[in-house]
Amino acid sequence: MNDQPFEIFGGVHIFSFLIIILMTILLSLVYKDRTDNQKSGMAKILAYILIAHILSSPIKDLFILENPYSWKEVLPLHMCDLSEVFMAWFLLGGPKLLYKCAFFWGIGGATMALITPDVYFYDLEYLYFFIGHGAIILTIIYATVVLGNRPYFKDILTVSAITVFALLPIIYVINLILGEPANYWYLLIKPIGANVLDLFPEPPLHILYTIPVAIFVFFLIYLPYAIKDRLNK
Repeated sequence: MNDQPFEIFGGVHIFSFLIIILMTILLSLVYKDRTDNQKSGMAKILAYILIAHILSSPIKDLFILENPYSWKEVLPLHMCDLSEVFMAWFLLGGPKLLYKCAFFWGIGGATMALITPDVYFYDLEYLYFFIGHGAIILTIIYATVVLGNRPYFKDILTVSAITVFALLPIIYVINLILGEPANYWYLLIKPIGANVLDLFPEPPLHILYTIPVAIFVFFLIYLPYAIKDRLNK
């Protein structure tokens, strides 16, 4: 990695995305027919990788980067951070609700983040960004394909309710209490770079638009399961 300016859909960006896809497919194929002990062992390894990323990211942000972040920005409160926390907890034996939340948040949020990364350069920040978001996708697919989990239609409503009525107000209040530059879930300021939020009004009015869009994305993510269940009837 170097300090060359990030180019969306540039060679490095596309290569990084393809590596994540390849690793996700290969891991699922290799472990799909392994013993339960082997599957469980890999699940724990993946959980520890997520935990290592969660714990080391603030250290990188505060003490290693040339232009460090404020401590107010590095708390693991973004939706993708919560996806990492929930997936690590689930893979270590936590309740299935953690998987269901991470499934919709991670597939929707992490995929969008990988397509339009919130980074400036191909540097350590870029590397951490892709490792973290790639690990979310990889662990969700592993938990789905290898460990045999899946969401159901009712889970869309459950996760939507948790997201909109429980977590969103809490995250918004945390942003207000911390003050600038805290901007978890991008509720106060839109993220840098080209992204779907550019289509909406300025914060906080964009929240009124992002909520139905997010729920619609949840339905799109579930659509393959709906089609499969329909065909199997």
